[in-house]
Amino acid sequence: MLKPSKHRIRLLDGRELHFHSPDKDDDSVRLSSLLPEHFDLDAIEVEIGCGKGEFIAQRAAVHTERYFVGIDRRKDRFTLTEKKLHRQTTEKNWVLLQCDARRFLGEELPPIQVLHVYHPDPWPKAKHNKHRFFRSPDARAWAMAIVNGGQLRISSDHREYFEEILDIIESWQDFTLELVLRKEHYLGDAVTHFEKIFLNKKEPVYKAYFKKRVPNHLGNGD
Repeated sequence: MLKPSKHRIRLLDGRELHFHSPDKDDDSVRLSSLLPEHFDLDAIEVEIGCGKGEFIAQRAAVHTERYFVGIDRRKDRFTLTEKKLHRQTTEKNWVLLQCDARRFLGEELPPIQVLHVYHPDPWPKAKHNKHRFFRSPDARAWAMAIVNGGQLRISSDHREYFEEILDIIESWQDFTLELVLRKEHYLGDAVTHFEKIFLNKKEPVYKAYFKKRVPNHLGNGD
């Protein structure tokens, strides 16, 4: 039984999940101020937590018409990702930021076409579950910056947390689940650093794509 707290979210089935709400830095930054003006702001993809950069570097190299924003707090991962981006891309259609993604939530976020959140820390011990990213209002704030018809893409190696994320996003009632997949090692190459780790150990990775709904007053909603 959760202790009484104002820091809870309620799911559609009535369950309540406790979340921790850490203090945010006062020096919030407008993310759009860090993006070049010549790129189409409707073609932005953001990856929160870049791992070692395999995914964002490969995607930026292929989708040169889009602008990619990578955010990671850890210096070692920032450095590895930056090297891959410089090595694999021919156009500077990306910016890499070493900071906490919450730093941008004090200002309006730019419209995002695709938001990627892969293998967020599952905080597997019950007493630590409150630290899970998708339980916090911060996750929803980022998701709500996705344009109507845009995508939220997630993956996790932790089945219980993955299923919790599905329930949380369903409770937002702003997204339609388009794809859910249990990926095994024989179902193609890994696309991220952590996916590679678990597939190499022959452990499954759980993946899902969601589409941002168009409000009914703007068109045909899902």
